[in-house]
Amino acid sequence: MLFSEFEQEKSNPDAAVPDPSLKIEPGPNGACVVDGLYPLPLESTSRLYPRGQSIAVLDTGGANLGELLTCAGEEFALPRFSAGYLAAYLADISSSAYGQAGNFSRDYFLVRTDRLVEYSSEYLNGSAVWGGFQHILPLPANYVVTSAEPVRAVKGVTLPTDFHVEAASRSVAQPYAFERFLKLYHLLELSFDRSVVLKIQALGPDLKRIGQIFSSLDSNELTRLKQIIQECRDAGPIIECIRVLTADPRWQDHIRAIFFDFGKAGNPLSSKEQEFLSVLRSGGYNLQNIQPIAGIQAGGPSPAQQKAFETFSLNLAAYWIYRVRSSIAHNRIGEYLMRAEDEPFVTFFAEPLLRCVLTQVLR
Repeated sequence: MLFSEFEQEKSNPDAAVPDPSLKIEPGPNGACVVDGLYPLPLESTSRLYPRGQSIAVLDTGGANLGELLTCAGEEFALPRFSAGYLAAYLADISSSAYGQAGNFSRDYFLVRTDRLVEYSSEYLNGSAVWGGFQHILPLPANYVVTSAEPVRAVKGVTLPTDFHVEAASRSVAQPYAFERFLKLYHLLELSFDRSVVLKIQALGPDLKRIGQIFSSLDSNELTRLKQIIQECRDAGPIIECIRVLTADPRWQDHIRAIFFDFGKAGNPLSSKEQEFLSVLRSGGYNLQNIQPIAGIQAGGPSPAQQKAFETFSLNLAAYWIYRVRSSIAHNRIGEYLMRAEDEPFVTFFAEPLLRCVLTQVLR
């Protein structure tokens, strides 16, 4: 609600009246400023902070910079609003909603107008780090999902522990593809730990066999990931998923960059980039086409060759998932640095592959 709109609304004889001791005046961009506080809407606020609070924000010298208002979901109470609440309220509503019942749609940071320029240039971009709250900022690339394929339900998928349930719930709540992928990846990590626990429980007091299990554990994350994926019920759906995903030419540049240009040890297709991309452009991902570059015995197909193809495909899926996870989680030299323009690849290539693997691991 702009200041000009507020002036028009308050002239209505029946209009609700805020605390008359508060000074409401026009601010930058025509917004309403209350007692020198300018409202900046927040995208999200850490759960470190209690709800329904006004929390002082100080600069490094201890001087007042503004206040964090954790008001999202609170009911409007116009006559009782303090300066910060009133500034947030006038920013939160449209002119037609003035004086009506409702709730705050989001949290706000109220910055002093005499420090607004300083805050915007020196503090705003780092608020997620130093303050645990994120301002609404334009993304470097606007990506919105506008269509979707039918969802295929998978029977028998279970979440065996409360940790699995929590990780799955958080993956659904994440609005961004990168964070959603990491939460889903946590389910694989939990599944590996649970697999080890179940193996130990099955041995009872056999200390020798327990020792063998511990000695076989590998600290290498990719190796652990391959171990848990190799235990999945059925490799068929994962192979089909790889075939469908790699048939889409949109992802070939990302396949080359993430899995080869920035590839690491453990790549089942190491030094075979051109051969693999050629396969994708011609016959597609299947046993016959992959045989020569996957080290699978020629001829067939025989049960042994099919089994070798399944093992290769599961290891390939593990490596791809691991590389995407590393590219998202590790912003450092030597890694492919994920940017906003990479979100479609994560959404429509990496995440479907990870979900497919999870449906088999968790059955």
